[in-house]
Amino acid sequence: MAVVATVEIARGTGVSGKYGESFTFTRKWIVRVDSPSTSVVTISRAAGVKFNDPHPEFSNHRAMEFDLTEESGDGMAWGLVVRYYVPPVEMTPSNSTGLPQDFWSASGSTSTIPVYLDKNGDPIVNSAGDPLEGAEREATDFSIVLTKVTADLSWSALAATYTQTVNSSTWNGSAPRTVKCMFRSANKKFLTPTDGSTDSFPYWESVWEFAYRAETWDYKPWDIGFNQRVTANGNPEESPSATRRAVILGADKRPVKSPVALRNGVAKTPGLPPDALTFRLYQERNFSIFGTPS
Repeated sequence: MAVVATVEIARGTGVSGKYGESFTFTRKWIVRVDSPSTSVVTISRAAGVKFNDPHPEFSNHRAMEFDLTEESGDGMAWGLVVRYYVPPVEMTPSNSTGLPQDFWSASGSTSTIPVYLDKNGDPIVNSAGDPLEGAEREATDFSIVLTKVTADLSWSALAATYTQTVNSSTWNGSAPRTVKCMFRSANKKFLTPTDGSTDSFPYWESVWEFAYRAETWDYKPWDIGFNQRVTANGNPEESPSATRRAVILGADKRPVKSPVALRNGVAKTPGLPPDALTFRLYQERNFSIFGTPS
């Protein structure tokens, strides 16, 4: 069970092409064996051509595909076809000209967020002036999406630096901290020039989302609690010297059962609405590196 003869033939040999792609050269061999039980793997190797071997006349075209089909009807003769074309070639960024341009698009999403102010900016409280805990509203976030094209892996450093950050200064007309950057994906693609060149080179398309929220991406919970700041003698005081904490007592001189509005760590007069605290959860970055949506 072995190969007894391998002959390259003209029938089936040729070349084909498509605009914007390299030529495809085809070579064909007839392989004869001494038994129909001969391994097809052995037969496929009979011409001595391996993947990525150069074409005998056009060395930049490489063996990239093969087909093996039975030709005689009795398993004793086989047709082996090998196709050569220019494989994707990793090229340096200095040769990467003619890349597609960055492009922008837009999208929207809906989410549920905590709410503490009404449309006029007034605190949402009950008739006694206590905050309504757990109040939420539906929010529609407007997002701008950037597909950024790079010739190398430079997008990965950007992703590490800018993912889950907010704008440190006005960007695209949006005030600081109102736009949050999120890295979404990156895909490697190959570009084949249409100027007659037979080479191709890779590039990356990375996708970035910039979500806008008018009230900023800061976290703003109510300044409320069960304890307040007091001095060493137990007196509530809005002062750095009030370094101790004490339970807030109600009119009955017992600990309050619901959180009380605070001002600088001290209980407010009953009936006064609470204030909101502001916490900046996200690192701030200069978004000018991404350009301006256009």
